[in-house]
Amino acid sequence: MNIVFLDIDGVLQPYDSENRFYSDESIIKKLSELYNIYYNKYSFYDVSAVYYDWDHQAIDRLKYILDKCDAKIIISSDWRNIKEPNKMRDLLTIQKLEKYYFGDNIILDKHIDLAHTRADEINDSLNKYPISNYVVLDDMKGLSGFFPNNSVITNNIISINDMNEAIKILKR
Repeated sequence: MNIVFLDIDGVLQPYDSENRFYSDESIIKKLSELYNIYYNKYSFYDVSAVYYDWDHQAIDRLKYILDKCDAKIIISSDWRNIKEPNKMRDLLTIQKLEKYYFGDNIILDKHIDLAHTRADEINDSLNKYPISNYVVLDDMKGLSGFFPNNSVITNNIISINDMNEAIKILKR
């Protein structure tokens, strides 16, 4: 199984995108009806960020990676929440990414160093699941030290070069 360990901020959601703060709550009703998912149970800002702030080119590039490499997503991001186990699958549905969703990394420990925590979580998944190949898509430079041959460090969103590098890693 090929896996993309996916961060959200700085990968799909650009740092300066703040359209969610100018949206109204009607988007929750619209999306709930469209996908038959009760989005009211999630943060309004998370739901509207997925709809308004996730970059469409980055999403298309991610889909291209996933399709080209027959890969699934494990969320490796502060967006996931152990108290809301279906949250990320439901949010990914908004951008038609739910079919690629495999799961979330579970927070193992609260280290001071976030890169170390993410690395522990990724290693836990690598030990737990039958992963044949993987790429870490994140904007956190510190992760490349933990996964030097499997990291693509983005700068704001997934670029074309990032996309090509991720494909190259997953096709090895």
